[in-house]
Amino acid sequence: MKIFLDAYAMIEICEGNSNYDAYVDMDPITSYNNLAELYYFMLLAYDEHLALESMQRFLDCAIGVTPDIIADAMKFRFRHKKTRFSYIDCLGYYLAKKNNCKFLTGDRAFGKMEDAIIVR
Repeated sequence: MKIFLDAYAMIEICEGNSNYDAYVDMDPITSYNNLAELYYFMLLAYDEHLALESMQRFLDCAIGVTPDIIADAMKFRFRHKKTRFSYIDCLGYYLAKKNNCKFLTGDRAFGKMEDAIIVR
């Protein structure tokens, strides 16, 4: 199964959360935007070395955002504006949809969304 890793999922994997063990060996993708979130979190929580190491762990599975993804993701965000999804989460969710992946996150706000897997 292909899976899209949002920043929350990558952070939990890097921190060794065993609830994510079942997803580590799947065929993952993520976005460069999500890598930026991962890097920043690790920089704040730990240090520059671990931030770089964490980002490099997922670098080979990162893909870019295309104009059609931007449009679809922002329409999704607009339709769900009361939920206050972040721009990056909306982009990631639509990258997952376009690439026929499940969207792996810890964000409970995605709980009712099609093809989202919530793991805490």
